[in-house]
Amino acid sequence: MNRQSVLRLGGAVLALGVLGTVMAFLAGTFSRNIEPGTVAAESQPIEGVIVAVEAVRTKVQANAPGTVQAQREAVLSPRITARITAVNVRAGDAVDEGAVLVELDERDLESRVRQRRDRAAAAQARLDEAERHFARIQDLYERDVVPRSDLDRAEADRDAAQAELARSRDAVEEARTALSHATIQAPMAGRVVDRLAEPGDTARPGVPLLRIYDPGSLQLDAHVRESIAARLERGESLTARIDAIDTTLEVTIDEIVPSAEPGSRTFIVRAGLPRHANLYPGMFGRLIIVTGSEQRVEVPAAAIERVGQLEFVRVVSERGSVRRHVRTGETTPDGRVEVMSGLSAGEQVVIAR
Repeated sequence: MNRQSVLRLGGAVLALGVLGTVMAFLAGTFSRNIEPGTVAAESQPIEGVIVAVEAVRTKVQANAPGTVQAQREAVLSPRITARITAVNVRAGDAVDEGAVLVELDERDLESRVRQRRDRAAAAQARLDEAERHFARIQDLYERDVVPRSDLDRAEADRDAAQAELARSRDAVEEARTALSHATIQAPMAGRVVDRLAEPGDTARPGVPLLRIYDPGSLQLDAHVRESIAARLERGESLTARIDAIDTTLEVTIDEIVPSAEPGSRTFIVRAGLPRHANLYPGMFGRLIIVTGSEQRVEVPAAAIERVGQLEFVRVVSERGSVRRHVRTGETTPDGRVEVMSGLSAGEQVVIAR
């Protein structure tokens, strides 16, 4: 064996020795081993307020979505064709019953009333003349001066004049009625929703000019599942939630439509809403219906810690407070949170100060 081979062999032996030494060190050969047994964990001090987890029996509620509607709503349109001279309200204005909302050009209508009054006056004059003539002919007939035919003719002329006067008077009333249609008044006290015409436009029969509703007649039309609607009764008191104005209102069922919608299998339940300044038709609302009760676990909202989308509580244990993941539900008005999983009644949680 030459010198180069000896050096190679020595290097390999040295490398194996170093590798064995490192492995022995990592295996703990050169350190003192801990005897097997149980080591008592050090308890950490609890900082905060300790609160017991409670099991509370609460009401089970179903939310039925719906829309605020007006029971009393009117679409105002003219009965005659005329030019609009004034529109006295705008959308959102409150109006009293009988208030003048729209005014139409009434000059042609006034002229028609005058013409028909003149015709009625002429008819009255003709009737007066016919009555006097009939009285004269009747006197002559009774004295056998004129034949019966003259009396009949005079009587017929008088009756024709009476009929003509009646027609003239009806025409005057018709013209007056048409003149009254030149002023459009509010049929009820309410609020203007839409203004659909402007001064200078031509109003035509059947074409809407304004739309108003009675704020005191608002109701919530809610879509209720058939299994729940079957247990409701007319006159029953419920609660309605209007999210847009952050308000909860006490309502009464006015009507349950006796027909389910085939697609959703829901019934329309109409509940009357009390008058509210910020409540308008078209708003979204929820009808809250109590369907029973259940027992659930609740903790104060302050006990919930949130990290991103995860929720935790600190639970009291032998080692102090331990963080535990939970899944929460609804929050009650008094500031307590439903814990759907992760806690049991009787445990204790810590609220940080």
